[in-house]
Amino acid sequence: MSSKLTKLDFDVPIKRESVAEMVARRILDMVTSRALKPGDQLPPERDLAEQLNVSRPSVREAIRGLSILGVVRSRQGGGAYITDLDGDALLGPIRFFLSLDKMNIRELYDARSLIEGDVARRAAINMDQTQLAALEKTLTRQEATLEDPSEFRLSDFQFHEAIWIGSGNSFLKRIGESLNALGLEFRRRASEQPEVLAQSLRDHRVLFDALRARDPSAAALAAEKHMQNVYSSTMNQPSKGGRS
Repeated sequence: MSSKLTKLDFDVPIKRESVAEMVARRILDMVTSRALKPGDQLPPERDLAEQLNVSRPSVREAIRGLSILGVVRSRQGGGAYITDLDGDALLGPIRFFLSLDKMNIRELYDARSLIEGDVARRAAINMDQTQLAALEKTLTRQEATLEDPSEFRLSDFQFHEAIWIGSGNSFLKRIGESLNALGLEFRRRASEQPEVLAQSLRDHRVLFDALRARDPSAAALAAEKHMQNVYSSTMNQPSKGGRS
């Protein structure tokens, strides 16, 4: 597979600010049209942000989302590369997004509650002190992002990712990532008010305390309660979503 930098047609900027989903959609369009092929390297984050006329956090969030969906992979030494997924595989999750209704969303968060609860239960047993210390640092950084929803989303994913990894089960990690990605479109529509994010931060603190206490039952309960709060904030705000 090619590993060279490819000259890409990113010269038409995105006009509106901080629209990570538009950046991701632009990249997906180029993949499905074969302008980007498996093995092609994306431009560096700074260059891509300049070419698309968006902020670097928006590019970073878009790449993170595409990584969860398996569209791009980061390689040791730096750089994001297009994977060998075909167009139908790439469009499948998006078609699922478009087909979701209120019942699907309820079932999605019911599934997330089950998975996140079990992941947290396992993480309370399996996470070592180094992992817990890193998780606490992520939580501390998250406190400074309540006024920046884009940065909060990034720290939110990092927080949950650490727990998925800490569960010690790679399949549960992948399921957790996938369910998180499926809810992302609806969570983006949430009120960007700091108090909405503050509730998630409070939930995260309760979950962290249970993990640090090595209490599997409390960790599972905290994770399930967090998912219930996310679902409630998703459904209680017309035309908007919740926050993970």
